[in-house]
Amino acid sequence: MIAQRTPATSAILAATGRAGMESAGAERFWDWRRITLAVGYALIFGVGALILLTADPTGLTLMAAAVLGVLFIHRTWLGLSVWLYVLAAGLLAIFSSDDLGAWGVLAGVGFGIVALPIWHARRRAPSTASYWMQSPFPPLPARPISAAEPALEPASDRLPVPEAVPAAGPSLRTIGRIQLMTSAGDVTAGLIGKPVIGFLWLYLLARSVRHDGDRLLRSSITDEVAHGVSDPRGRLRGYLRDLSRLPLPFGSMVKVDEELIGFDLGTCDADFVRLREVALSLRQATGQLDDNSLRAAQLVLQELGDGEFLPGFDDIEKRATAGRGVAGQLVAEVRSQIDTLRSDVADVVGKALLDRGQASLAVSLLEPIVARSEERDDLARTLVNALRESGQHARAAEIRRRFAVGQES
Repeated sequence: MIAQRTPATSAILAATGRAGMESAGAERFWDWRRITLAVGYALIFGVGALILLTADPTGLTLMAAAVLGVLFIHRTWLGLSVWLYVLAAGLLAIFSSDDLGAWGVLAGVGFGIVALPIWHARRRAPSTASYWMQSPFPPLPARPISAAEPALEPASDRLPVPEAVPAAGPSLRTIGRIQLMTSAGDVTAGLIGKPVIGFLWLYLLARSVRHDGDRLLRSSITDEVAHGVSDPRGRLRGYLRDLSRLPLPFGSMVKVDEELIGFDLGTCDADFVRLREVALSLRQATGQLDDNSLRAAQLVLQELGDGEFLPGFDDIEKRATAGRGVAGQLVAEVRSQIDTLRSDVADVVGKALLDRGQASLAVSLLEPIVARSEERDDLARTLVNALRESGQHARAAEIRRRFAVGQES
């Protein structure tokens, strides 16, 4: 059963990295640990007030520490500091023959244990393994080989591509198809089946893909999804409330900070993130590509295939906004960025396979991507070389004529 947010906890929380904002995680803010600490701070504040009445300035310090503890109750280091101070004050009182000192020591130790970060760590989900070993997406079927085309090299001559292992946590597929997965299963229909909600979520996602941390004014989104209605801000509030009730963690990815709205993918496994990471690692690599990096890049390309970013978004936009606004133009820009990244990776991988004498494997990988990237002469040139080395001279000549690329020796 897929967990849903209740109305009491479904407020869309603010974007990460701004003062005063809360994280939009799945947990409630006031858990048992923070409630216990708040009670402790209240007791310390009361004891400090009693001590202050005796003209002892220590009472004022205790009161200030209690107030800071409540204001920054989400900060583990500050809570530990407050209770260490209470412990030290209790020890000092014992040495001064004050009966309250023992209570201070007990409070400092007890509440200090509650403030330790171990309780928070236990609630965290275990970290996932390498992204290429946790992919939830099945490998693409092999391209059929025509009778005139020579067979691929024996399997023993090719680098093995590791099989994808289903991810334990949430995952997002945006290239080739739109798919949202949680540990409970596929929840895509719950998003796409709501035209405006689905459009709004995907639009905010696309903006974050184009520029990480991007946020826009509430009025800009109102123009997209609530143009011409009698109460546009109220309508948008309703849409945002419905967004927050999407299955976790997808509902909590939308962030609202007063007049600014953004998107935070968090730790969710996403195909475009893996593509970026592989492209960056290849760009930073020096010398010949090692086998592990080559296998990782091959697997990412195999998973992504030659599909476009957010396929079908144009129809979703028409249903939600009748084509009004700039969302379609922005998604087209992101599609171009994704195609460029994929072409960059494919060119490096294709050349690495050629260096290893695996020309036919390079051909099967490059052909569908070259078909989508007609402006990439470098990628077409790599494909031409792979076709020539695999004995497909007629096909190589056809590609050279089609793309008007030069021939490398």
